[in-house]
Amino acid sequence: MDFIDKLRAKPAVQKAEKFFPAVAFLAGFSWDSITLGQRIDQSDLAFLLAYYVGAFILVVLLSAHLEHPEGWTKERLQAAKTATPRKPPVQPVAPPRPPVQPAAPAKPAAQPPRPGSFAASAKFSAVAGKMANMAKPATTVVASKIKNVADASATKLKSAADASTAEAKKLADKIGYESTAVPKNAIVVHHRFLDREWSEAWKSRFTWMMQFCFGSMYSALVVCYFKSSGSLASLILVLMLAVLLVGNEFLQKKYESFGVSLAFFCLLGTMFMNFTIPHLVHRIGFLWFFLSTLASFGVCVGIQRLSHHKKRVLIAPAIISTALVVAYVMNWVPPVPLVLKQQMVCQNFDRTNYSCDVDVPTFWQTIGVKLPSVHRVDGAEVYFLSSVYAPADLKAELEYRWFLKDEATGSYKLIDKVSSGRMVMRGGREAGYRSYTKKKNPPAGRYRVETAYKNGAVIGSQKFEIFDDGPAEKGFARDSLQ
Repeated sequence: MDFIDKLRAKPAVQKAEKFFPAVAFLAGFSWDSITLGQRIDQSDLAFLLAYYVGAFILVVLLSAHLEHPEGWTKERLQAAKTATPRKPPVQPVAPPRPPVQPAAPAKPAAQPPRPGSFAASAKFSAVAGKMANMAKPATTVVASKIKNVADASATKLKSAADASTAEAKKLADKIGYESTAVPKNAIVVHHRFLDREWSEAWKSRFTWMMQFCFGSMYSALVVCYFKSSGSLASLILVLMLAVLLVGNEFLQKKYESFGVSLAFFCLLGTMFMNFTIPHLVHRIGFLWFFLSTLASFGVCVGIQRLSHHKKRVLIAPAIISTALVVAYVMNWVPPVPLVLKQQMVCQNFDRTNYSCDVDVPTFWQTIGVKLPSVHRVDGAEVYFLSSVYAPADLKAELEYRWFLKDEATGSYKLIDKVSSGRMVMRGGREAGYRSYTKKKNPPAGRYRVETAYKNGAVIGSQKFEIFDDGPAEKGFARDSLQ
């Protein structure tokens, strides 16, 4: 690591490092855009799994913290017991108080005074009063002197206690701990690898590697989910991932917070498992999405328990997991790993080779300004064809949803759902599984047909316009799905 630190300290390397995130981002995203989504190989899954495992290890490392920074570990208890602190100064001992004398026995009752004793008693009382008045100032002076002596003694005792504490602190500094006194309620903590504080240099290395792993996963998932998204709602989720992909380049310092790292790890882990599990079980659907979400959240719970952090760090992962499940129920999550490859609308369909007659597109239709068209001839049926890619052996049932535009309101209304046993696809064909739907005598107007996972999210859609006024301007051409 010293060699790397010295290399990064060079001015030329520091200048190059400023452009490294942008170069890595563009290169990784371009590579994923070219390779992923066209065909998913085992190597692609292996790379994604490596990034996920790397992110898992880094999140665990960044979870390290001193669980009891003020407590006493076994090592600290042993050091305190074997230490030999200097004896504290001898405290002055107050002299013992004299024992209390037993009370004198009661005197017998006084005899009644004799005549003439009243005058003598009055003279004696007057003399006693004069003597008490003369002794009062002397008593006050003595009491004041006693108080001064007591205050001086208290000051000396406090100074002695402070000196004793200072000596104890010096001894504690020698053995490296705050106090040499072993408290009765000492917290004994077994030494763990994660019971530590990383230096700033190591934190920087960990967050840099985490940024790389997160960025690689974001890049791949954005491409895969974008290719599977066929509706505006699912596209919003993809845009959110794209924003996080760009924002990842500026979040390295934020990843030092264990809570932040765990939240992003939960999001990426859920979407990664939602993409990977269908490849393993050859099925997609709510059950598998729920299990992938549960597995990702379970990994986060395991990290929290391993690190001994408080349970509040699981609030963000719990919210993310719940939000993704709700989004899936609302068909806002693209049905990965299904990818729409091709779609077309035509007539005179030949099922043997999936060929049919399509209107020759005009210039404006070619560039996408105008919708594709179908000029029906002699009441011919209108066919909609599509091909969907899926990994080998993956089984999924498709359906087609026909929408007709209401010219009064300008919105598209669902008019039909088509699903059948022949629309149960088997993945593995590189050009995609081919299927079709048809409409007999559809009225002229603007249509939208969605290719979707049955009762699930939309894989892709196509808008077109049907005319009943004869052949197209440029005629027909024979075309077919690959």
